[in-house]
Amino acid sequence: MTSPSVPLARARTDAAVAGPVRSVGSVRSARARLAPTLGRALLAVAAGLVTGSLTSFGQTVLDEPFRGLANGVSPWLLVPFAVGATALGRRGAALLGLLACLSQVPGYYVTAAMRGFPVGTSWLAVWAVCGVLGGVALGLAGHSWWRGADRERGVGAALLAAAWLAEAVVTYAVVLRYPGDAVVFAVVGALVVGVLGVHRRQHLLVLTWLAPALLLASLGFLALHRV
Repeated sequence: MTSPSVPLARARTDAAVAGPVRSVGSVRSARARLAPTLGRALLAVAAGLVTGSLTSFGQTVLDEPFRGLANGVSPWLLVPFAVGATALGRRGAALLGLLACLSQVPGYYVTAAMRGFPVGTSWLAVWAVCGVLGGVALGLAGHSWWRGADRERGVGAALLAAAWLAEAVVTYAVVLRYPGDAVVFAVVGALVVGVLGVHRRQHLLVLTWLAPALLLASLGFLALHRV
């Protein structure tokens, strides 16, 4: 006759073995989920550093009417928008955009210093704040453009286009009075609408959202010029 304690002992043994197996499986699953996220984060930082570094070189190469591409704000918003589009969720898009935008600041200043140009630190705090706000906003915009639900369609591309158009008007046409740079930025803004609108047929929706996005972007540039 089999003792009742034998099945119970076997059950306890099976549970003891299954516990570590499930734990190992959970760890592997967590690592599998973390790897793509970590890869995207490293890519965002690398893209930001490279863009910031290229900006320093661009300032000594580009001339009228393209010098604004190495001095403006909108070119730096392309990177957080692009990396945000690769994210699977909104939180990831905001984080990737933040990392990309903030990384452009040291990328630029370190490169400029290594090239022997004087580096002023008075604007570091300003660009850091702009990096936080612009990085998060454009990271989410990129995600909205690529993966957003129907109610979001058009918003992301409109925000990026509005940044270029607002900088064309506020910064280069009104404040600095560089008509050539204003035209270049306006053309890029129009291209953003045309090119990004192809994805999921968003052209009409982008134009629908463009007016409020342009107002918001213009207020942002006006505030920046008052700093």
